[in-house]
Amino acid sequence: MDYEALASDFVLHALRREKSIIFERAQGSRLWDINGNVYLDTMSGSAGPAMVGHANPAVAEAVARQMAKLPSVNLLHDSTTLIEFCTRMASLAPAGLTKTFLCVGGGEAVEAAIKFAIRITGRSEVLSLTGAYHGQSLATMGLGGMPALRKWLPGSLRWPNFRQIPSADAYRPPLGGDPGDGRAALHALEADLDGAGSGHVAALIMELVQGPNGHSVYTSDYYRGVQQICCERGVLLIVDEIQTGLCRCGTTWACDLYDVRPDILIVGKALGGGVPIGAFTTRKDLIPKGLESEAWHMLTFMNQPLSAAAGLAVLDIMEKEKLAERARVLGQQATERFRQLAKCYDVIGDVRGPGLFVGVDFVENREHKTPATAACRKAWGFALDHGLITQFGGSASNVLKFKPPLTTPQVDFDEMLNISEETVAFIQREVDQTRRVPSVVVPANAGD
Repeated sequence: MDYEALASDFVLHALRREKSIIFERAQGSRLWDINGNVYLDTMSGSAGPAMVGHANPAVAEAVARQMAKLPSVNLLHDSTTLIEFCTRMASLAPAGLTKTFLCVGGGEAVEAAIKFAIRITGRSEVLSLTGAYHGQSLATMGLGGMPALRKWLPGSLRWPNFRQIPSADAYRPPLGGDPGDGRAALHALEADLDGAGSGHVAALIMELVQGPNGHSVYTSDYYRGVQQICCERGVLLIVDEIQTGLCRCGTTWACDLYDVRPDILIVGKALGGGVPIGAFTTRKDLIPKGLESEAWHMLTFMNQPLSAAAGLAVLDIMEKEKLAERARVLGQQATERFRQLAKCYDVIGDVRGPGLFVGVDFVENREHKTPATAACRKAWGFALDHGLITQFGGSASNVLKFKPPLTTPQVDFDEMLNISEETVAFIQREVDQTRRVPSVVVPANAGD
């Protein structure tokens, strides 16, 4: 069967590339294409679904068992599997979050959480941060802060009640000034809430580490300040942990790492172990009497047992295999390797991200932090040709995102790092050709 011709004729694609591959099977951290070539996956699928490994037997067994027993129920009813899942989530979620809504995608969970926040506060406006990514539906696109993901839409449509404020990106602060100082961004949040948004803002939604934006992180003062500002003004804090949650950052939640206590927590991707899933968890005291009898949100596959079974299996794997500890160990190995490479290759401007959620920012010039976009576009294909599935993110597509399955065997992990090093060298050569000068000798303390 000519799969390439059939894909061209019958599959409607998005994000397809010239080197896009047709895969046939996968196991753990490896995938095989239709020609039998093997690839190592540093992206855990699309930034997380394969966090417990591709085709994890425990997830497959749990889903098959639930499919044979009770795959779905009418929306007016519950299932034992759903109740067990939500009870389990309450035991793992940040303090005070005990009620969970389950659906089949992170973007769906974001929309549900936003509607929930608007409904319970009676306020219509929602704030998000520059560099944010919360999905690509018509509504969630309006929360996005990456222009390239919105500019194709006529008028770059944004809902009039969704606004953005500058983040406190610790490497490229939108407001300028000291990269390690988040005070200007906090003042911007206060100015918005006390000015145009006074009394009208239902919630602020944020990623604690902005994955699609290149693993952007903030200072501890910024996390603390955001919570205080929102709390003082009665604005709900929604934390999107679709990419950072469930051990990825070395703790169960990135909230634990940065001491953030949200009113609503959103999760997805890794929670399903390959099964489409999304969920948000919130405080019981926020729920008005009678709300749970309303059609405040309605989806055919909301609160269904099949998704719940997959989620329970993943939560079991997380605990039994101590994936938070493994994320810390592997993350330290990867971070140290890339920081050592930064001493040899001056195209590495920054290495960041907690746990095994590593971002490597490539620049043409360290002083000006000019993104090495053109070289990184070529490097994606170079890595693929060498058997490595990766992705370059950030607003300039110049940040190598390194987040393989937390179950990756050490031998595969070492090989991922070796090919990544070859990819770094490739980017250096490409940038050097642009400069038309020999490779720059980096001082011994550079990259520390």
